[in-house]
Amino acid sequence: MPDAIGGYFELELRKGQNPYPQALGFNSARSAFRALLVARRVSKVHLPHYLCNVMQEALNGTNIEQLRYGLSDELQLQSLPTLNPDEALLYVDYFGLKSDYIREVLAPHYKHQLIVDNSQALFSEPLPATATLYSPRKFVGVADGGWLVNAPSNLPTAAPSYSQGRFAALLGRLEDAPQQHYAAFQSCEQTLQQEGVKAMSASTARLLDSIDYAWIAQQRTSNLAHLRQRLDEHNLFTAWPSRPVAGLCYPLLLACAEATARLRAHLLEHSIFVPCYWHEVLQAAATPAIERSWAQCLLPLPIDQRYSVDDMDRLADTILQHMRTS
Repeated sequence: MPDAIGGYFELELRKGQNPYPQALGFNSARSAFRALLVARRVSKVHLPHYLCNVMQEALNGTNIEQLRYGLSDELQLQSLPTLNPDEALLYVDYFGLKSDYIREVLAPHYKHQLIVDNSQALFSEPLPATATLYSPRKFVGVADGGWLVNAPSNLPTAAPSYSQGRFAALLGRLEDAPQQHYAAFQSCEQTLQQEGVKAMSASTARLLDSIDYAWIAQQRTSNLAHLRQRLDEHNLFTAWPSRPVAGLCYPLLLACAEATARLRAHLLEHSIFVPCYWHEVLQAAATPAIERSWAQCLLPLPIDQRYSVDDMDRLADTILQHMRTS
């Protein structure tokens, strides 16, 4: 059937803003990861201990063996494992702050066997011939979607997905407090995990093609720099890049789990919501001490484009006041 001419209008969206037009679109980054490894016929993949469970679960039902590696306090591999030709290594550009390490160390060493997980680094450019995953919904208001850049030529075309039923939480937050629609947000996450490998929906692709990414990068870079000025002297995190970046968050690392829990609760009382990366890291018996400490003691503070420098000052003031009185 030919495309319709006339009739009622769809949601009004501009075109041509996609930062990675060469990417293949999937319903999620984890789906892109699974499709990539299956197409490459990878037998073993090396994964960091400090990683969300969904990336491991994405490989359920395959014969791909998962090996784990530890990180240093600079978020770098403690040692570089030797890979056989049918193996791959996944590295996360943590908080969008490790692109220099990827470019200068990992990519020259592992070449095409390196898979870069830029789910936390939307504005880190892919390297030539290096498979790179993106999860734009961690940075912008879409319900699903993932990108794979530098996909193998034999990657099968995935069946389309449909996102019309996933926008309730996003639209609800335009009109109400986020707490009122958090259950709908969680429900969307659960259905996405169960969907399997699908292509990106047309609605998500159009939304992602309409966003002003340059402005978003500018806001995130400015907000991160401002929080660094306000909070770095109280922060044990040291893995900062040499230049300003449009990061995912401001990683505030404290000395102990108890202090972190108290500060998280204090922020919640002031309607400041901070996620945890990741609870499942604590539940794994094999998790090394450094990764366990990050899961317990690191607060990824929001720096996204919804907020101004004034908002960052409110956030910093709330934290510093708590530190002075606790």
